[in-house]
Amino acid sequence: MNVISVLGGKVHKRQTAFDDGGPEFHFPLCRTGSMTNRGTKYRPTEAEVTCTLCLSYGTPQVEEAPEAPAPVTPKVAPDRRMTREEWLHAAIEALRPEFEKIGFPLPEKVHVSVGFGYGAKRESAKILGQCWARRVSEDDVNHIFISPELKQEARVLDVLIHELVHAADDCKSGHKGDFAKAAKALGLTGKMTATVAVPELSEKLKALAEAIGPYDHATLYPMGKPIQPKTEPEDPEETPEEPPTSSGPKKQGTRMIKVACSTECECGGYSVRTTAKWIEVGMPVCPFGTVMDLA
Repeated sequence: MNVISVLGGKVHKRQTAFDDGGPEFHFPLCRTGSMTNRGTKYRPTEAEVTCTLCLSYGTPQVEEAPEAPAPVTPKVAPDRRMTREEWLHAAIEALRPEFEKIGFPLPEKVHVSVGFGYGAKRESAKILGQCWARRVSEDDVNHIFISPELKQEARVLDVLIHELVHAADDCKSGHKGDFAKAAKALGLTGKMTATVAVPELSEKLKALAEAIGPYDHATLYPMGKPIQPKTEPEDPEETPEEPPTSSGPKKQGTRMIKVACSTECECGGYSVRTTAKWIEVGMPVCPFGTVMDLA
């Protein structure tokens, strides 16, 4: 017997290790231990399992509870590492209880991928995450993108939490109102458009990353790898032209990019234009010492 949410969705394997003994109690195998969310109701079904996480667990132990706490990550074959998307989905399931605690629950299903979100152009390569509202998705599910520029696990989780707040809010509040309230309650601080984890949350995320395992990802440098010292060719005229870095449109020549300070700063919104080269080195500061941002 398998189970499915009363609201619909994927078909899951039935979890028996945490069975309360009641005939009406059903729970999916993919959410166990600390990830248990008894607020969601499931009903039995004879349909075949479609949940990839449930399938990755193999055949569950029936009638006997595990001696040790269930792992927070989906099991994978011993001869392969967890994909980036599996890693991110495992993190989402582990983070669900934190959203429940603050009364800002996550939707039952969220799509998450590693990639640049729509509109993340060269001059705005510092967009580290993006979430799309359910109303623009064919299957009515939020889509989250985590930048391939990120590799350090705790920082990936930090950005993921930010985007999950958007998903819980379905992008209704932007970076204000309910979003800001929930983000701060979870341990995010700083400018709400570019939050970072407070030290306490950062330590928790490091522990979670260690529990999940390696984030199988190599950093992508959209602006090109950091410049390495080069030996001067004997004949400068024979220096080969640098090949393109992607199959996309050809790199545009020098382009002035506008950066501006917050209007709440004493400078009143001071703005200047500079090039991507110098933005890579560091963002300019206004006359009052505030770090500026892309306008």
